[in-house]
Amino acid sequence: MSSMNKNLLKDAIGIARVSYIKQLLNASIETQTEEIRIRAEKEGYNIVEVLVDGANSAYHKVVTKRQAMNDLLEKTLSEDHNIEAIFFYEESRLSRQFYDFTLFIYDVIKREKPQVKFFSTLHPGEWDPYNLLSVVNFATAAEQSVKLSRRAKDAQGTVLKKYERPGSSSPYGYKLRYSLSPEENRKLLRKEKGEQVIDDGPANIVLLIFYLASWGHSQRTIANLLNESKIPSPEGKTWSSGTIDYILDNDHYLGHLPWNVRSSRNTSRKRQRGEYELIFNHHEPIISVSLWNMAHQAIDLHKQNGKNNNTNFFLRGLLFCKECDQALIAKNETPLNSKKAYQVYRCPTCKNRLEMTDIHDVILNEISSKWFFTLTQIQENVLKFIKKRKKKIVEHRDTLKNQLRDITLKEEFISKSPESINPESDWDFILSISKSKLNRELFKANSFLEHIDLVDDGLELNQVFALMKISKLQSAEIRTLLLTLFKRIDVDFTNDKLLYVQYKLAPFTAIDQYVDSIELK
Repeated sequence: MSSMNKNLLKDAIGIARVSYIKQLLNASIETQTEEIRIRAEKEGYNIVEVLVDGANSAYHKVVTKRQAMNDLLEKTLSEDHNIEAIFFYEESRLSRQFYDFTLFIYDVIKREKPQVKFFSTLHPGEWDPYNLLSVVNFATAAEQSVKLSRRAKDAQGTVLKKYERPGSSSPYGYKLRYSLSPEENRKLLRKEKGEQVIDDGPANIVLLIFYLASWGHSQRTIANLLNESKIPSPEGKTWSSGTIDYILDNDHYLGHLPWNVRSSRNTSRKRQRGEYELIFNHHEPIISVSLWNMAHQAIDLHKQNGKNNNTNFFLRGLLFCKECDQALIAKNETPLNSKKAYQVYRCPTCKNRLEMTDIHDVILNEISSKWFFTLTQIQENVLKFIKKRKKKIVEHRDTLKNQLRDITLKEEFISKSPESINPESDWDFILSISKSKLNRELFKANSFLEHIDLVDDGLELNQVFALMKISKLQSAEIRTLLLTLFKRIDVDFTNDKLLYVQYKLAPFTAIDQYVDSIELK
């Protein structure tokens, strides 16, 4: 077509889509683009731009979440462009959700610019989404996506029933063991499925990561230590705090197989524990439940009391003024160029203060001199109160189960009697959110009950405490120990700074806090 004739044509936009990244390499886009241009010329339009909706699932992603569709809206509605038509290949290239393109693209454009026309390369005349043929095409595209999704899930379910790990490599710390040699495997039409076993070297690194975390070392500190030790990360590169966090949060190391972990195919956001599925005791664990709980208890303690694990103020958040009932503020009052450090804990109300080193010496000497007695006392407290804690958690869990059952019954009633519900209400969304919250709470309750059932293992940790020398601990370790042991230390400034110490249910601090949170509800 000559440039003169081309200038007489009206401007239009084309929209093309591929479902998978691998399709970007084949002729799918080229085929759609060529067909769109040919059809546009026949209708008297010039395609000024073809927007490519690349490697996006039109079933899992609504149009408003797809960049090309948002660009289509913006360019068509903009006063800077005089777009008079939109061309596409066929309905499945627009959406596989049956309704979203019509509601969020077509209706919006027609409302703002009713003169804009839509054309499909496979149908004569102007395209109308409310035409019976268009509706059938959208429905067929949606049905095909559902079938493909169901087939994939069924295939994965079959693999899971065989206790195999589907569709992904083994996590760091594990490897696949094969009975056949690589040469023998290459000769087979179908490769042998390897057996997942513990990979001793990386598994020891996983153990070290959990052990260091249980003593309060931050993810950044652990990553730096591994990098300084020249230990390669799972990807063969340097360690990051994100990699450490991923390992610490992976149920696979407990011997369970996490499944359906991501909130959707199009986001990396992980579901919360209790929302995704777990196949329990699927394989040999690397981490014991006790070490897992101790590591996550330490992480939570530092989150609640400030993330600076390596602070010199070991007692920050634990010291209180008995008279004012105020937490003492940790403050560095060292003047510039001073050779001596002036670090204090100060009451924000009465302004009384303690030298940091003085109070640290008192507390650490108290622990050291009465260490074995303290451990015995803690153990007696655990044995005395653990049954009471368990009873309260069981009652709370049963309440959650009853609430979850009530919601399920409501869903069944609504599904059978939809006429009794206002169609404009968000009942399905509200019930879904409620179920998710209850499932998370139920998972948490069951986790703490599991922790309590392993109380004997937990008490053995006191033997580890008994062997250690407090003077040999690093800052993060001392702070973690104090946060684990002490609930509160009251300082009486009016009576010669006498101390009143409240101990926690160590080493089961998390259980104690959880029971406190239940009682507040």
